[in-house]
Amino acid sequence: MLATLIVAIVVGGVLQRVTGLGFAMVAGPFVVLALGPHQGVLLVNLMGATSSALILSRVLRDVDWRRFAVMALASVCTTVPGAWLLRDATTSALEVTVGVVVITGMTVSLLAHRLRAGRRWWREGALWPAAVGGSLSGVGSVAAGIGGPPLAAYAVLDGWDPRRFAATLQPFFVVNATGAASAKLLLTDASLPALEWWAWLVLAAAVVCAVAIGDVAARHVSRTATRRVLVVLAYAGGLATLTRGVGLLPG
Repeated sequence: MLATLIVAIVVGGVLQRVTGLGFAMVAGPFVVLALGPHQGVLLVNLMGATSSALILSRVLRDVDWRRFAVMALASVCTTVPGAWLLRDATTSALEVTVGVVVITGMTVSLLAHRLRAGRRWWREGALWPAAVGGSLSGVGSVAAGIGGPPLAAYAVLDGWDPRRFAATLQPFFVVNATGAASAKLLLTDASLPALEWWAWLVLAAAVVCAVAIGDVAARHVSRTATRRVLVVLAYAGGLATLTRGVGLLPG
């Protein structure tokens, strides 16, 4: 189990460093398969926030703080009601939710560039779509530990500069994931995984190593190749989690 967590965290962390998102999309389903949805989603929130905090120090000057503030506020406003609604959800329902969120979110992200050609309903740089994306991200983080897809779709539709988008996501994910984890700990029966102290240290080291590897990969590996890996792993993990969740449904 620990080996699965380490691999998932390292791969997800590298993708997060190179593309700006991908930690939860890739690591989330595999962590949920290893720990179950309650503890798994919570661990994804905490590890994702840690990864983003480490990456932030490297991209600080490119952050769009205005859009960050709008998205972060919208996200926080939806995490509490989202956690409240999910407090009595069964394990099978949550695993199905994780799988559906991953697959749907990944598909929307992939199709966003095609939708952009027909988009005429807001001017580029408008802030209300950022608020909508932040709200949906908050719900996704509470339900499945995955908040990136709505923002990825918004960034493509709005024509947001990829470098500034990737940088701005890092402080957002710190707020988003921390808020989701706090809401679940306070409002639901979710609890931290019962791991040995040394296992927590190993996982923390995995996050640091992932960011370090990502620093190197960002200079030598194309973002196109990295995104292809992200897509394959996200779909594989999402389908596996969805399949197990459906198998656990009663009747």
